Amino acid sequence: MTEQVNTVGIENKIVAIVRKLKARYPELGRYEMAFHLDRYKGEAYYDRVLETIEDAGGFRARFTDKSTIDIPIEALSDYQNPSFVDKWGEKIMATRRV
Repeated sequence: MTEQVNTVGIENKIVAIVRKLKARYPELGRYEMAFHLDRYKGEAYYDRVLETIEDAGGFRARFTDKSTIDIPIEALSDYQNPSFVDKWGEKIMATRRV
C-alpha cells in the first residue's frame, strides 16, 4: 500500500488567507474566486494554464462585490503563520481595488 501525501492546494491556502484577513478587515466581501498574476507582466489571468508555479507572481482574489486583493506568492507559503495578518495584512490590503 502506498502512503498518501497530505498536501494543501493553492485554492485552500487562498481561502484560509481570506478568512484570516476578513477577521481583521470586515470590509472584505464574500470570496468568489482567484486568478493567477503573471510574474512577468503583473496581469491577472483565469484562462491561462500555468507551466510552473514560478510563472505566478501571486493570486488576485475576487469577491462577490467585484472588489479584489492581490496575494503575493510568498504569502501562500506563510499562510499558517499565527501572525500572518500582522505580517501580510497591510501589504495585501494596500492592493485592494473596489
